[in-house]
Amino acid sequence: MSVAERNRAALSRAFKELEKGNADAFMALFSEDITWRVMGSSYWSREAKGLANVQKDLMGPLFSRFAAPYLNIPELVIADGDHVVVLARGDTTTTEGQRYNNDYCFAFRLEAGKIVSVREYLDTKLADAVLGTG
Repeated sequence: MSVAERNRAALSRAFKELEKGNADAFMALFSEDITWRVMGSSYWSREAKGLANVQKDLMGPLFSRFAAPYLNIPELVIADGDHVVVLARGDTTTTEGQRYNNDYCFAFRLEAGKIVSVREYLDTKLADAVLGTG
């Protein structure tokens, strides 16, 4: 199996679990040195470097806004060597009872089977409108 096939399979398995609200398989793929960039110019756009900072500065504030499990449904997974691109659709409810169903394009780069970088593209206007700006 090629590197691209292994990386595609790993992300496909992880997103199949995210589709059920289980983030364990996805989180297990994170390198300690991960860098995650939420692209755009919204309140939620930012960069976090290192696993602890990704969890604290990016995931912590985001997941504190959710009242229900966060589902992320994969629609397409494409791999080329160390890079995997996933088109996905989120599905959850905020603490105020609003639906938050954003569309995403994630560009992952893996090294030795671990995610070392993520570029996340989403509808930032929707994120600000539903999740708030501070």
